[in-house]
Amino acid sequence: MKRKILVVISEVNFLNDWKKKPLPLISGQTVLDHLIQTVAAIKPARIGLMVEESADFKSVRFKKQPKIVERKTSETLSQVIQTVGGKNFEGDLVLLSSDFFLVNPGFLPEALKTHQKSESDLTLIAEKVKSASGRQAEDYFVYPGLAVIRIGRKTSWLSRLRPFKPSGQLDVVALVKAAESDDESLGFKWITDTEKPDFVLINRLSDLSRIAVILRKAKVAELEEKGVFFLAPDEVWIDPEVKIGEGTVIYPSVIIEGHTRIGKDCLIYPHCHIINSQIGDRVKMFGSTVIEGCQIEDEVQVGPFSRLRPETWLGKGSRVGNFVEMKKTVFGEGSKAMHLSYLGDATVEENVNVGAGTITCNYDGEKKNKTYIEKEAFIGSGTELVAPVKVGRGAYIAAGSTITEDVSPEALAIARARQIEKPGWAKKRKEKILANKRAEKKAKEIIQS
Repeated sequence: MKRKILVVISEVNFLNDWKKKPLPLISGQTVLDHLIQTVAAIKPARIGLMVEESADFKSVRFKKQPKIVERKTSETLSQVIQTVGGKNFEGDLVLLSSDFFLVNPGFLPEALKTHQKSESDLTLIAEKVKSASGRQAEDYFVYPGLAVIRIGRKTSWLSRLRPFKPSGQLDVVALVKAAESDDESLGFKWITDTEKPDFVLINRLSDLSRIAVILRKAKVAELEEKGVFFLAPDEVWIDPEVKIGEGTVIYPSVIIEGHTRIGKDCLIYPHCHIINSQIGDRVKMFGSTVIEGCQIEDEVQVGPFSRLRPETWLGKGSRVGNFVEMKKTVFGEGSKAMHLSYLGDATVEENVNVGAGTITCNYDGEKKNKTYIEKEAFIGSGTELVAPVKVGRGAYIAAGSTITEDVSPEALAIARARQIEKPGWAKKRKEKILANKRAEKKAKEIIQS
């Protein structure tokens, strides 16, 4: 009969402390998520998550993993087993701390297999130390971060055992002492040279750099299998949670973060940075475009040098060009803003043309105000729309206008001063400047004489 498997993972505090440093692409949370996904492959009965004393259990961080139960690191192992696995749990308990990064998903099943075959009560991961001559010595090194315990009816030694340190790291010394004090059998999964690359012990920031490379390569390989084409696979960063559709082409120097979803047959050109956004099918994103927290529908064209800030929504087939910034803007199907514009807190309906240099003046010094542009309106170049303001359907705004009042549908709005010309003004100005220079020169000569 196959033994039940229970997994308890401890969240190592210093990995989360590194979140305070500029490490947005690889964090303690990223490492923990990877470990949970790897562990899920062995199909445990349940996963327990040990967190620090100040953790708030009410916040559910792993919605995709309903079997996860959070406990405090100060609890004894028998308390954790009863809470996570149930009062009468019997089987194998896998203890992991999040500073033990599994590179090879097959390493954990092998460790379990060794443990079950040896019938040990406690199995640790260890390496036999070689002498200076290269011969195998009697000493050995025990790797922290992973241990397997056989849970049967006899659990008295577990009631005294706190397997994790306050930092969240697995306390191998405490495990061994508790097992020896109760005459429990101790076994080892001996690590060979070929198995050393199967895991990384995270002790310093440079270890996170190694892990970043591993995660990136694994993610790129996964997406390539699904039909995504990378022109330079080693020159991109794709977060583990990102999903990209078949036929999409990713150019070099692209960064895609968070829970971003990109559809099929898209073109993502160099130096684009996408964060937590939803991108439809057949979208073209030209170079040096930054998109965060946005929704982009099918067949949209964006960039180059566009910036789309959170809560922006681009409708199907719309076009946003170079040096255009949007924030909290709904931009309708087929609408265009191709050059040098800012649209903030705005709703732009379908088939609107926004001319170069258009600005929504949305902030009055105290609050943000809304701009509403109805279907088929034409906004001339250099227009300032002073919110709150509404432009009616099919209306035209003359170039260079400052619009402070609502514009009726089908109307032409002109809001600029009448042009005045003064003949000869420039010539007179130059003559006056020249006369002043001559006077200054003459005054200096008199003083010097």
